[in-house]
Amino acid sequence: RWVLEKITGIAISRRIPQIARQSFMKWAIKQRITRPNRGAGRKVLYLVDHYANWHNPLVGMALVHVLQHQKVEVYVPTWQTVTWMTKIAHGDIDRVRKLIGPQIRLLADAVRQGYTIVTTEPTAALCLQREYPQLIDHEDAKTVAAHTQEAGMYLWDMHKRNELELDLKPLNVSVIYHTPCHLRALEPDHTGMQLLQLIPGLSLHHADAGCSGMAGTYGMKRKTYRTSLRVGWGLISTMQTTTAQIGSTECTSCKLQMEQGVDKPTIHPIALLAYAYGKLPEVRTWIQTRHEGLTVQ
Repeated sequence: RWVLEKITGIAISRRIPQIARQSFMKWAIKQRITRPNRGAGRKVLYLVDHYANWHNPLVGMALVHVLQHQKVEVYVPTWQTVTWMTKIAHGDIDRVRKLIGPQIRLLADAVRQGYTIVTTEPTAALCLQREYPQLIDHEDAKTVAAHTQEAGMYLWDMHKRNELELDLKPLNVSVIYHTPCHLRALEPDHTGMQLLQLIPGLSLHHADAGCSGMAGTYGMKRKTYRTSLRVGWGLISTMQTTTAQIGSTECTSCKLQMEQGVDKPTIHPIALLAYAYGKLPEVRTWIQTRHEGLTVQ
């Protein structure tokens, strides 16, 4: 950690995610879901963020299992890249325009083939819906923006149309949920709590403790680590005092802050939903995992 801080500037006290033994993309290739389907019906193109691909493939696997349980065709293109939101936040706009141009064209082509673009990371959905049309004045960017949804919102819309399977098994676990700022910006009337409330037996609480203070990589840096903690102290202290067994949120940055200084895990709502559908038994181990809580200082 000392060497990492000196070389990269990542704060020595910041908990950082491990790299998975197998990326989500490699798993998707083995599942043969990396080619488009020309048929009709409900079809989703899953745009995988960096965290779900390299650090926690269970999030991506969970979404695939949940969508397939709803008889939704899932397509995970190997040509996709990250959304470059970090570069946008740092003002590297000219570089981003060059990077996203080819991807926007390919995503727009997929939309014209009947796909809805779905992400498990709210920031990625926000980027495609709000940032890309601002950066590139082209019909393809508008098409992509109009057909992109955050995963939980996509499933909730299915539920409102009475299309979501409700054969969910009871989960006897207490959960405290945090609504990410970017999800509030996308869908003010939607939170992951709405999906989690569909799971029988789940004891659910809303953190309602303000912003996590992470702001992407801001909370990772040595220079801004303490400021990040001060901004997110309401959420951090809530996680330290809650009697809930686990936390839950859609945002990776928020998850890192929620796990800072506590030994309990924070799990994506889609992963809990998948487990309740009888998929991904690994989630049970994830729920029960306890790690050494890094001191918040």
